[in-house]
Amino acid sequence: MATATASQDVVDSFEMEVTLIQNKIETQFSELSKALTTRKNKLLKDLQEILNSYKRERTEQKQKLLEIEKGLNLIQENFQSPTLKEFQSGIIKSLEEKQKKVESELKEKHISIKFDTTLLEMISVFGKISVDTCNDSSLPVVQYTGKVRPVVSVGTLGVGRGEFSNPWGVVVEQRSGNIYVADQSNNRVEVFNGEAEYLSEFGSDKMKSPLCIAIYKDRVFVTQHLGGCLLVYDLNGQFIKQVGTPGSKEGQFANPRGIAINNTNGDIYVCDYSNHRIQIFSNDYSYRSQFGKSILKYPTSIQLTRDVIFVLSVQNPFLYTFNFNLTQ
Repeated sequence: MATATASQDVVDSFEMEVTLIQNKIETQFSELSKALTTRKNKLLKDLQEILNSYKRERTEQKQKLLEIEKGLNLIQENFQSPTLKEFQSGIIKSLEEKQKKVESELKEKHISIKFDTTLLEMISVFGKISVDTCNDSSLPVVQYTGKVRPVVSVGTLGVGRGEFSNPWGVVVEQRSGNIYVADQSNNRVEVFNGEAEYLSEFGSDKMKSPLCIAIYKDRVFVTQHLGGCLLVYDLNGQFIKQVGTPGSKEGQFANPRGIAINNTNGDIYVCDYSNHRIQIFSNDYSYRSQFGKSILKYPTSIQLTRDVIFVLSVQNPFLYTFNFNLTQ
């Protein structure tokens, strides 16, 4: 009888331990299930947030593209307005006179040249020329769909001599015919001769995203998109001076872009993009004045005639005109 009782106690004890183990396993399984459910819900929430963020970005990008398209359409419409038609006619006449002069000068040097298209055709296809984004790896950047055709294509995508990465500004030195190109993402200016052959490069030790470039006499001026300043070199690429520093005070810049030189007195006009103004510096690089602060929105390009200042802005209205007493 005592033996049977002892055996029963062992069985009861074993069953109790099994029950405890089962309860522990069920508890751990329940906790693990809750943890997995919590983790799953968090992952789903994170993924949903990422998806929503992507959708918002796509919506914003689409809206920006629509605004750009609207702006381009407005520019094209304005280009056909009566006021600009008169301006357009003046440009055509001036360019045709220059074309005849170039042909005459080359003829005297026993050089025969035939322009690929007339200047009138070049002006008439305005709006039929589409420009790719600077980050597109296909070159050349400009795609011609009208009668204008490139005579020669220069450079390929890359970092070597004669190659480009987001080329931006270009200017021709009139006496030598050399071509200076602001090679933005390679942080340099490349120089080619009149036959589009690579000559040299400069500025990689100081430049930070060079955009626009101008030449006046023996000086080369380059705006620094990220450097917040204007760099001055001689025609051989020797550094002369830095004009301005990053900021919003007089003589400072925030993403400077377009630049133009007054051929009469050498004054330097710079589009101070993010400060919404044009700054003027004298030919000794000292600050003189500014204008457009209450009018311009992100000015990008500037051109000077004998009587008028033309400023292009990325927000409507897109084209501004000022006379030299700085009234609109």
